[in-house]
Amino acid sequence: MKARGGEFGSWVQVQTMNAKRMAHLHEIAKQTALGTAGVAVITCVCFALHVDFPIPGCLYLLLVVWQSASASFVSSAIVSIGAIACLDYFFVPPVLTLRISRPADELALLTFLVTALVITRLASRARDEAHNAETGRNDLARLYELGLRLVSVSSDDTVKASYLPIFRDVFALRAMCLFDGALVTLDCDGESRHRLAEFTKQAYVSGKDHEEKEARIAVRVLRVSGKTIGAVGFEDLRNAEATAGPLSALAAAMIQRARAFEAASEAAATAQGEVLRAAILDAFAHQFKTPLATILAAAGSLREIGPLLPGQQDMVDTIETQSAGLGQLTTRLLRMARLDREEIRPKMRITDLPSLVRQIGDQYRNYSDDHALAVQLDTKPVEVLSDPEMLGLAISQLVDNAYRYSLPASTITVAVISEGDLVTVRVTSHGSRIRPEEQNQIFERFYRGAAGQDAAGTGLGLYVARKIVAAHGGALELDKEHLYSQDTTFYFTLPVATKEAEHEYKAG
Repeated sequence: MKARGGEFGSWVQVQTMNAKRMAHLHEIAKQTALGTAGVAVITCVCFALHVDFPIPGCLYLLLVVWQSASASFVSSAIVSIGAIACLDYFFVPPVLTLRISRPADELALLTFLVTALVITRLASRARDEAHNAETGRNDLARLYELGLRLVSVSSDDTVKASYLPIFRDVFALRAMCLFDGALVTLDCDGESRHRLAEFTKQAYVSGKDHEEKEARIAVRVLRVSGKTIGAVGFEDLRNAEATAGPLSALAAAMIQRARAFEAASEAAATAQGEVLRAAILDAFAHQFKTPLATILAAAGSLREIGPLLPGQQDMVDTIETQSAGLGQLTTRLLRMARLDREEIRPKMRITDLPSLVRQIGDQYRNYSDDHALAVQLDTKPVEVLSDPEMLGLAISQLVDNAYRYSLPASTITVAVISEGDLVTVRVTSHGSRIRPEEQNQIFERFYRGAAGQDAAGTGLGLYVARKIVAAHGGALELDKEHLYSQDTTFYFTLPVATKEAEHEYKAG
């Protein structure tokens, strides 16, 4: 079926070319017949009146000039030669012969022939240049109109390539095809007679322009900054040499505009989604604060009622402990939601880092009994310049991640290691491996890896923790030395507070 369709298309193309060629020959024949009739009339009138040689020569020359102004060069040249033959045969002695008896007459006839042909050629060239100039003005006006109409195309129509009818309407195209290399889509408008869609695809694949002058098909490869982005094909495009390039540039601009609209829409949707998620987290955290305070107050009231049985005492202790832990988690969630939207400005002061880590470890031992927490600290104090509340939030987030994603009953290790002018905090868990392809994404806001899809969380913890550490002059990283084991370690390093820093802090 495809072969037959291709043969039929080729047959139609050949027939169209033959029809155009015959129409052109018919027009030349018509112009030649009209000029020849004029020569015949002049010849008959002048011969009947027995006028001298110069009079019919001038009349023939006027006829040639008139013929050249409106007819093609071929027909005008034929009429010029016919006029010379009639002038020689009927008016140059000896009359009614093609012989020339005097050299002056030969010179006159040769001058007449040269003058007629030169006039014919100059007139034909002037007419062609005037036609080209008019065509150029019309094409420029169409390009200007097309540009104005394309500017007003909506973003949806740009993305859907619904602007192709505008090209066809302004330039009176039979068909137009646009191939987008990024989306691998072909959009066509109009009915092609010469396989325009196929030519457009082939041009993109080969990276070469295609031309079918007889069928007035022009296909151009679209490039932006040296990179091929697609191809565009025009059928029945007049003056393709002058207009195919500008039209291709406009088509490439529309493809780039569509991509810009899509990217902007995705970015706007992502930004709105992040703002909404942060707002929801903020709202939930606030809603949790009030009932938690009520639960803690009720637990305290139970103690004041009177002596409690041992079992009742244990239940009240559990309520208070778990409520306090949930309150701290809620506070942390609220802080992270706010820090995600704000610039972090820590209020620096001298902080004993091992004491801060020990305090966080004690809190987790009290609030969770399904993991073992090992805290490894230097025996000597290690002081850093930090905002204790913010830095504690970052460390708590790392410990919380370790509790959430490690195996039950496994050991979580928090270590503070001092080495010269630097101190490193390492949090290691066992049982959940981070995939290599996720290593560069886990610190992005709202990103949750494959291991965290079933666990509770917001995807903000590591992002906010990294912001906090960066605000303290450090860097939170994933230890990649043990990625292929079952251990996962996050660590950050801060400069140890120097004596000068301590003096500056105390003086301030």
